[in-house]
Formats: sequence, structure tokens, C-alpha cells
Amino acid sequence: MSIEKKDRVLIVVNHLTSGETDYLYRFIEGAGRATAEATLGDDYVRLVKLYGGHATRADFLAALRAEGAKASVKRIDVLLMLHGEEGRVVFHDGSAKTSTLAGDISALSLRGKLRLMYSTCCFGDSHSADWLSAGFDTAIGSKKVNANSAVELAPLLSLWQFNFKVSECLAPTIPPTGPNDEVARIYGRAHNLGWKDKVDSSKVVRGDANLRISS
Repeated sequence: MSIEKKDRVLIVVNHLTSGETDYLYRFIEGAGRATAEATLGDDYVRLVKLYGGHATRADFLAALRAEGAKASVKRIDVLLMLHGEEGRVVFHDGSAKTSTLAGDISALSLRGKLRLMYSTCCFGDSHSADWLSAGFDTAIGSKKVNANSAVELAPLLSLWQFNFKVSECLAPTIPPTGPNDEVARIYGRAHNLGWKDKVDSSKVVRGDANLRISS
């Protein structure tokens, strides 16, 4: 069965800033929202936008529950743009273990509707097994600190929009990731930031690498 626009929903969870002077993350946060909306806004029956104060654990679970309860919704994709740690993601209202979240999501009984979890969170690959356990068909996440959204987000979403396989969507973002990460490391070292030696935006696809927006 081909999944059409009317059958699919995208939930975008986006929160990165922590204060008025957090200029870098404010820019990344705004760019992520704009890219997701401009690229995929016409490809889903609905974009559920959990931004800023709405990017909470409770609101995320409520959105999954509400969309999953609709008979017209056949597939639910998630774009998760939060800070991340090993085994944890950081919502607006605090850090949560992805293993615990997996249990909460699994309890919603949405297996078969949950499809793609694309995470730009740092250490996203450490969360992927939990997303698959929760019921998602495919999960994408970075090996360590994720710093390549500028060279990955738009190309990946654009190819996904045009029905390429997930593995094909990721392929053209691989060559620029290495040089981009080196720039991030140099910036981190220049400012003596805690993540300066932990940058590795390389993405790992777990689950079904042949997934398409129409499948």
C-alpha cells in the first residue's frame, strides 16, 4: 500500500535555546524549523509543531497519542531537534532517558503507525535502539556530538520529499560532514567548549534503511 500525503503526519519537536543570549542555538533552532516547514510542509497532511515551551515530554507523548488515534493517519514520522546526551534527550522541561520514553511510547500501542525517527540530537545513535523498541521502523542518529545540520538537514529532507530511500537521502550528506565537523572542532577548541573533542556528526541508520516517504 502506497502511503500518500493524506495518510501521513510529521511531528517536529524543536527546542535548543536556553536564554536570550544563546545566539548560536537560537539561529540553529530557527533555521531547523524553517527548513522543515519549507521542505516538508506540502508533503504531509499535517505538521505538528512542538516548538519552544511546547517541546515537552508530555506534549510529545500527547501528540503521538492524538495523531495515532486518528483512523485517517497511517504513518507518523518524527523530526527530533533537541539537545542530547548518551541515552538521553533534553526537552524544554528537562532531560529524559530514551529507554523510559520507549516504554511510554510503546504503551500507546502505535506500532505499525510509527515510521521514521530522524534525530539531530547529539549522541542520537545511542537513542536509536530505544526508538526501534518503541515501535518506529527506522531511526537515524549521530555517533557523537552533532554539528552538521547546515550541510545535512535540507538535502536529506529534500530527497526524502521526493521519495528516495532513507539510505539514499543520507548519502550526499556524507562527504561534507567530515570538513564541517573539523570546523566545529576548531570553533570548540578556540572557545574551550566542553564538546570540542566529541564531535562526530556521522549518522547511523538503524532499522529499515529502504524506507521511503511513500512506504
